[in-house]
Amino acid sequence: MSATTARTTDQAPTLAQAFSEFYSLSERLSTASGRLEAQFTELTRELARSRAARQSESRQTKQLTDRLSAVLEAMPAAVVLVDGRDRIDRFNSVAEELFEGLRWGRRWGEVLQENLLSRSGPGDWLLRGQQRVNVSLKPLADGGQILVMIDTTEQRELEERLQRQSRLGDMGEMAAQLAHQIRTPLATALLYGGQLGRSNLSAAQRSQFTDKLVEGLKHTEKLVSDMLAFSRGGNFIVNPVSLRSLLQQAIDMLAPRLQSQGVELALTIDELQPDRMLGNRDALVGVICNLLDNALNHCDRGARIAVSLLLSPADARVVVEDDGPGIPRDVRERIFDPFFTTRERGTGLGLSVVQSVVFAHGGSVNTCTSQFGGACFEVHLPLSTAEEAAQGPQGESV
Repeated sequence: MSATTARTTDQAPTLAQAFSEFYSLSERLSTASGRLEAQFTELTRELARSRAARQSESRQTKQLTDRLSAVLEAMPAAVVLVDGRDRIDRFNSVAEELFEGLRWGRRWGEVLQENLLSRSGPGDWLLRGQQRVNVSLKPLADGGQILVMIDTTEQRELEERLQRQSRLGDMGEMAAQLAHQIRTPLATALLYGGQLGRSNLSAAQRSQFTDKLVEGLKHTEKLVSDMLAFSRGGNFIVNPVSLRSLLQQAIDMLAPRLQSQGVELALTIDELQPDRMLGNRDALVGVICNLLDNALNHCDRGARIAVSLLLSPADARVVVEDDGPGIPRDVRERIFDPFFTTRERGTGLGLSVVQSVVFAHGGSVNTCTSQFGGACFEVHLPLSTAEEAAQGPQGESV
């Protein structure tokens, strides 16, 4: 065998093996390529599905945004959405009309400071444009908040107009009542005043007619004074006052009458707690005098009257009670009505003045049970904080 033949014989298995390996590798490559193609196809489909889902989600988000915007614009109330950083995120056109400088991204606190004039209550705002708005606030989970504000300016104007009409009606009724009340003592005063001109009067008759004349004029003056106090309502200038001091002043003013009627007055005053409040001294003294006067008018000679000043850190209670006949059950609901009285010569304004003044000072007055079995009135008044009590005259109206 020649050398060439030997080399060919030796290379044959090697080529066959190489072809076999090449074929096997080609098969594997073909299989891998098929798998890659299938995976690529699946990935392409998944990508298409994901893109379609995102597009659908985007469309839904846009629809929700458009619907939210439409709802906000359709609402008659002003709506402002504030994020957790106090930045304005969304608002409607009603809010834009109410608040100047309302823009996306601005701090809500700054916009509110620029537009808010005062707060009458937690949800009652007065804006610088004189609009009255009722505010509802809802905190959000991300620390933000949504504010819904209703413009109540027209409603308030209508309510005030109705109140003015009601007050005018009340004033007309009170004027008629006052004219009726004044007519009797005035006629009496005129009668006795005319008699004083007679030359044949004795000294005793002249003294008697003078007393009757003065009595009628005093009664008329009391009617006018009570009417003025009642009509003044809450228009008082307030200053820091001591309840102990004004209570003692009221009792001192009525001391001659208490002594002349032989009335035993027991005074109980809490000396431990602070007694300062912001109020009108003259008006509050008038409250105590009216309550004591009411007790004296309904009690017999030698009666017992108790006055107590009970203090707590936040408020004060003034209790005036007597051993008189008490308040009949059928008139208890009417005793604070103007011109209502059970006395023949009563003005019917004393307790109405009491209620009006107490309400103007942020307090309340009501009847209670007397330890003596007679009438009992309890006045609640708010006390001042330490800072308010330390201040000078306020010059404010209540």
